Order: sequence, then C-alpha cells, then structure tokens
Amino acid sequence: MDAKLLVSLIVNAAIAIATPLSWLQLMLSREEDGVPLADRGLASLRYFTVLSNLFSGAVSLTCVVAYVVLGPAFPMWLLALKLVAASAVMLTFTVVIVLLVPVYDLKSMYAGGNLWMHLALPLLAAFDCCFLLPTGSLPWQATLFAMVPTALYAVRYLGDVLRYGAEKDGVVYDFYHFLRWGRDKIPVVTASALASTWVLALVLYGVSRLFCA
Repeated sequence: MDAKLLVSLIVNAAIAIATPLSWLQLMLSREEDGVPLADRGLASLRYFTVLSNLFSGAVSLTCVVAYVVLGPAFPMWLLALKLVAASAVMLTFTVVIVLLVPVYDLKSMYAGGNLWMHLALPLLAAFDCCFLLPTGSLPWQATLFAMVPTALYAVRYLGDVLRYGAEKDGVVYDFYHFLRWGRDKIPVVTASALASTWVLALVLYGVSRLFCA
C-alpha cells in the first residue's frame, strides 16, 4: 500500500471515530461549565461547527469504506466531497480565531469538545486534503462546491436572525454576533463568509496540487 494512502486511511479513521465522540462531549458540556456555544442534545445541531464536523466525519468514514470496497483508486466525486468537507471545517477553524476568540476568549473556545471541533479535527481534515489525498487533481471548478454548505447554513441562520433578532425569550439566535455590524451589513457578511470558504478551498486545492496531484 502506498504510504500516503495508508496515512490517509489512518487519519480518516481517526476523524470518523473522534467526530461523534467530540460531539457527545460537546453535548454533555454547558456554558455554565465554561464551554460557550454548547447546547445539550440535538439543539447542538444549530451550530455550523457541529454540522460541518459531522459532515467531515461522514466523508472520512466514506473514504475508509470506499477503500475497503473499491480499493486505492478513490472516485473523483469522493475527492470533491473531501475538499468540500475540509473547506467547511477550516471555515469553522478560521471563524473561531478571527471572530469568536475575541468575544469568548481563547481558553473557553478550545475547552472540552471544542478543542477537537474547533482545532484538531479541522487541521486533520486539511492535512489529509492537502498532503495525502490528490484533491488537487480535481478540476479547479470543484472548489466552487465548497460554498454549498456555507450557503445552506446561511439561509437557516440568517432566517432565524431576521425573524427573531439577536435574542428572543431567552434564546440567543445571533450567537456568532453577526448583527454587531447592523442588519444592513448582512449581505456583506454573507458574501464574506462565502468568499472566505472559497478562498480556503482554493488554498487547500492549491497545496494539494503542489504535493499530491
């Protein structure tokens, strides 16, 4: 077996196993325990961090299964999914550093399951995408698909924010603090999130072309 493929399988198996365990740890945490942006049960699915990591975990599991069933030649559609998933979790990684750490502080944003979902799992997915799997062999247009998860989440998140505001009846809807810039800036914030996702996809794609294509 090719050494890169062997390491990739190990990395993907680790992501597939660690993701649900991290989600469980996050669900068992509470803001009262010093872990912000933590909701018990299925309410945790309102966060892009959780959704993107679960998506990445599912893609990693698919990679492992695909090798067992199909052998070492991964289909192009699976490489494209890997690029999309890695871009999504790296958006989480970037948003945490740029937007959330200044609000919640560094220690709390990497407490409990957040350490995995905000840091370790995104970096593992990016490492696999850049240096192990030949995602750089895809047509560059594949990077455009990376914006799909962000766009779908934006529809859900902004829909709640526009309907209820930042907070209503004790429920915080704008937990990413997008309204700090005002409602009139929502199109700009949305466009920035989509553009950031695409830029991340292009970076992952470009690095993979250098090392794996």
